Amino acid sequence: MPRILILGLVAGLIAGLLVGGFHNLFTVPVLERAIDFEEAQSALANPNAPDEDPLVSLGTQRWGMAIGTGIYGAVLGIVFAAGFTVLKRAAPNWKPLALAVTIAVLGFWALSLFPFIRYPLNPPGVGDPDSLTYRQGIQTLFMVLSALGVGVLLFGIRAINEKVQNAGARLKMYGGAALVYAVFNVIMFFAHPANPDPVPVPIDLLELFRTLTMVGQFLIWALMAGGVTLGLYWYQRRDEKAGNVFDPVTGAPVRT
Repeated sequence: MPRILILGLVAGLIAGLLVGGFHNLFTVPVLERAIDFEEAQSALANPNAPDEDPLVSLGTQRWGMAIGTGIYGAVLGIVFAAGFTVLKRAAPNWKPLALAVTIAVLGFWALSLFPFIRYPLNPPGVGDPDSLTYRQGIQTLFMVLSALGVGVLLFGIRAINEKVQNAGARLKMYGGAALVYAVFNVIMFFAHPANPDPVPVPIDLLELFRTLTMVGQFLIWALMAGGVTLGLYWYQRRDEKAGNVFDPVTGAPVRT
């Protein structure tokens, strides 16, 4: 198994668990306030409705959030490793830190920030239950297409570096690739329908929830970049002490 995949999985898992702790400390209280608000609104609309106990205890919800973000981080770690590998082949002279930071920025943009701009996140339970599947479908499709766009851009840069030797021509092709990517994003943004449901949550509560959610997304990508970089440098120092020369990404022997 390639080293970068192992590092991506481990770094993603740890980052997800840490971010799960962050959300338990800061985001869960906001969710509780949102739930209290929803219950108060429901009570006003139907004062004779019986009180219902939560199906899952708060402690179980907190553990579930930590485990869920850990699994989510591990999945993102696989995506991170794939992007790192492609960029490494496109820019073989870059240092591990530069590669990791670049992939973290692109991943945060494609899978976190850009989808958030089109579909700002809402607290769980907000919106019409009948449209939940539709809303999740269009948001998931947007994320998939956004990730594919970045992937095609990376493969395009790799192809340019391999086939174009002239620096001036290569620079022009970089600009062309960036322009195509920008046009793709604009088309995708306006082609996707907006969220059809109103958000009956106080604006201060909604903004706080969305801010904390995006902070968590930023942290998970930043922690993955840091973890993968440290892991690669650790591998490199270990190999050098042993007198071996291995590719820091794949772990395969390098002929000198």
